Amino acid sequence: MSSKKKQYYIVVKGRNPGVYTQWFGKGEAAEQVEGFPEAVYKSFYTHEEAINWLKSFPKETLLEVAPNLATYLDTYAETTVSTGDIANDLLNSGKVVMFTDGCFDSESGSGGYGVILKHRDRTKEISGGFRETTNNRMEIRACIEGLRALKRPSEVVIFSDSKYVVDSMSKGWVQRWKDQGWMRNEKDQAENSDLWEQLLELCNQHRVEFRWVKGHNHTKENERCDQLASEAAKRSDLPIDRRSP
Repeated sequence: MSSKKKQYYIVVKGRNPGVYTQWFGKGEAAEQVEGFPEAVYKSFYTHEEAINWLKSFPKETLLEVAPNLATYLDTYAETTVSTGDIANDLLNSGKVVMFTDGCFDSESGSGGYGVILKHRDRTKEISGGFRETTNNRMEIRACIEGLRALKRPSEVVIFSDSKYVVDSMSKGWVQRWKDQGWMRNEKDQAENSDLWEQLLELCNQHRVEFRWVKGHNHTKENERCDQLASEAAKRSDLPIDRRSP
């Protein structure tokens, strides 16, 4: 999940080279480069974009001017391999692996979703967006659209960085809310019941497991889903996210 603001700042040449998630603030990126002669730095929307830019520097250069960033790249590579191994094991067992993400821009009120579907050696990307929506609705919508794309009943593992989605589905909360007439308790109505209803119906057509993955934690597919969602949210022809009562 993401707001559409720059979230990563890499300082290659500055007072303290490194990866920062804030521009302003004590010890943050701005302090490392403002007034520093010939500072080298750049800002990014996603972690994957930041990593790709950092990879453009020769390793010898990083070892000389920012050795901690050279180590950071090595650690990223190791983590990516580990994540890939998990997905490969699931794919080799015949399961469909799905990565999802949603985003929301509070300034425009628009949001987007991104999905990566993998089955054996095939990969499919899906994205879309809406106006007048929320981040949580886009997170749910990503799961819905991914499952809708499946042509036959399948065993599916969905990786999402949304605790809201993963806990609500895997802990049975959504089914309980439905059984209670879409009430969370005696007083509070469950939000997004129209989307939850669709997701439950799709899950009944497949065998679905939800797994939480930490956002922006070097998971290549999750970073790509974030990018897909971000790009979709910026489209000028987005429909209004009309909600059922």
